[in-house]
Amino acid sequence: MKKIITGILAAATACGISFMPAGSIPPVSAEISTVYGDINGDGTVNILDTMRLKQNIVSGKKDFAVTNWRAASGQKGGDIPSASAIGHINEMLLTVGRHENSDINIEPHNGIDVSRWQEVIDWQKVKAAGVEFAMIKAGEGTQTEPTFLRNIKGAKEAGIQCGIYWFNSARTVEDVEAEIQACIETISPYQLEYPVAYDFEYRCFWDLEKDPLANDPQLCTDIIYRFLEGIEEAGYYPILYSNKGFPARYLCKSDLTDRFDFWYANYNLTEPDEYCGIWQRSCKGRIDGISTDVDLDVSYVDYRTIMKTHHLNGF
Repeated sequence: MKKIITGILAAATACGISFMPAGSIPPVSAEISTVYGDINGDGTVNILDTMRLKQNIVSGKKDFAVTNWRAASGQKGGDIPSASAIGHINEMLLTVGRHENSDINIEPHNGIDVSRWQEVIDWQKVKAAGVEFAMIKAGEGTQTEPTFLRNIKGAKEAGIQCGIYWFNSARTVEDVEAEIQACIETISPYQLEYPVAYDFEYRCFWDLEKDPLANDPQLCTDIIYRFLEGIEEAGYYPILYSNKGFPARYLCKSDLTDRFDFWYANYNLTEPDEYCGIWQRSCKGRIDGISTDVDLDVSYVDYRTIMKTHHLNGF
């Protein structure tokens, strides 16, 4: 129970919810992660410590009603501990300086994301190079990616954990229903340890200035929201893919990131500067077994535990 409450506390404070229990030390924002200390043991106290704490503990709670750690603080009822319980846990964290359970897997996982542009991949060599997971392009619009079947078969046979991403072409909320159905039909034969991502970005617009869709953040947001919601309704774990600038200019970002997990692309950092489940850290990676540049990713979540615990993604 201590693990559960601590994890929910971390998720709640990280999402900006404040609690002021009477007779105890006021909670410190999770943005100041010295509350938790150097959780991941990298010698630095930073945003990664609080991310890993809340993500990994939430992922291990059986029967937790919210599989998305980003939305965990919004859960009503018994999943949110009382103010007094939060106060006691917070006092303990301030005293101990780090999480007391050392058996939690809080190690980052190295991954890549691939599409037809990576040509023929030697997945056995990729695995030997230290790649633990792959986000594989499964389709775009209503069409399956030509290399998807070959890539997911090769990755699975090599023992690499897999997730997928689907690229947008829908221009209305009604249009996105066909994309949802096409995606589900494509991925349904497989068990996916990693999320199902929706990729909606600059090339979804025919002109960044003149395209009406580019000037309608609410419609763009509604299209993305419906795809992620539809995937979730079908029993899959959805995640939004985007970068730093695109959501600020073209989306109502908080409507999405307050509700869904985030695969965050930013190449000019040594660590992510936003809460995210997966960080795409480079588009110029070189991996043995792949003849082209490849995107490099880091995951901070034990997604496989989430999928198996909650019977998602075909499990």
